[in-house]
Amino acid sequence: MRTRLSVIIGVVLALNIGSMCFAADNSTITPTNSIVGDATLTLDQVLNDIEKNSVSIQTKEQKILLYQRKFDRDTMDANVIKNSGATQTNYPNGQYVNIKLATDIVPRSDEQNIKDAKHDKDDSLQNLKFSTEQEYLTALSCQDQVNTINDQIKNIEEQISQTKVKIANGQLTNNALQSLQVQETQLQASLNQPKAQLQQNLLSIKQAINMDLDGKLTLVSAEESFVKYDDSNIEDKINKAVYNNYNIGKINNNLDILRAEEDIYKKYAYDDDSGAISTSLNIQDLENKLDDTELTIKTNLWNGYYNLKNLEDAVETEQAKVASAQSTYDTTAAKVQQGVLTQLQADSAALALKSEKINLKNVINNYTVAVEQFEYNLTQ
Repeated sequence: MRTRLSVIIGVVLALNIGSMCFAADNSTITPTNSIVGDATLTLDQVLNDIEKNSVSIQTKEQKILLYQRKFDRDTMDANVIKNSGATQTNYPNGQYVNIKLATDIVPRSDEQNIKDAKHDKDDSLQNLKFSTEQEYLTALSCQDQVNTINDQIKNIEEQISQTKVKIANGQLTNNALQSLQVQETQLQASLNQPKAQLQQNLLSIKQAINMDLDGKLTLVSAEESFVKYDDSNIEDKINKAVYNNYNIGKINNNLDILRAEEDIYKKYAYDDDSGAISTSLNIQDLENKLDDTELTIKTNLWNGYYNLKNLEDAVETEQAKVASAQSTYDTTAAKVQQGVLTQLQADSAALALKSEKINLKNVINNYTVAVEQFEYNLTQ
């Protein structure tokens, strides 16, 4: 009987080694661009392409498959042992503990690893979508800023041209030209920041959708509406989110596995108590981690909520600025009609209004993505 059991254990060890080698041979993904050449994409298309093409997400999917294979192999090994009909009496003192761990603990740990890998993949995908949506909307905003600044430069150039004529006619001195030239220089310099940000955004989007970095990416305009987040019963929502959070359930499940493991060591480890002591310490660490994790989750959710409130204030501030710029433009346009001001001055007021509207659009985009992410975090 001992010989038969030795053969069984040997087979199990061989299968485990084979499983490890098999995993190693199948854990590499060779990245190839999913989108080659130029592309014009909407926001929805970009978000869908992330799910289909992202190399980082594909790597996480591969990880799930490897954990599943390990689970299948370990379950098969456990069944081989169970079907052998062997009991504790068939093993030397202290050896049966390893058999019980292989049959009762290892498959449960594998199953938890699969759940964790799936959650990690889903969570990473959703957060990548959030960050890419932000990159997309910021890129559109930067493009609007570049266009508006270029229009402002044209307006200044026209003012400079008219001022030069007036200087030549003796109506103005050269001092009138200097302030306009300074404004033109400042506007030229202000193009650098949105242009650099735009390129950074486009590169990040290309990477997320696995697009050729040398290809030209054109983004279709997207408009987000400002809808205030309903924060009624926010404390109950956050408390419920903490209670149902995946990481809390994960820790509790791992604690159950560790307690079962501790029982096995106490029952079958014979005169070696090192395994039980080590497992007991792991249980204490995980119980402490549970308290810390609950506090961290709750703190992060409250921080996320107050970040929303700050963004709401930013939207309202920009709305006030747009209203003021609109009033200035309306007044200027009326004076142009009366012949008091020039059309160039009305154009300047119109461009200032356009600039404020871009700023408002940008903070609304930030708020919208923040609301989406906060609502998602409440479901984790």
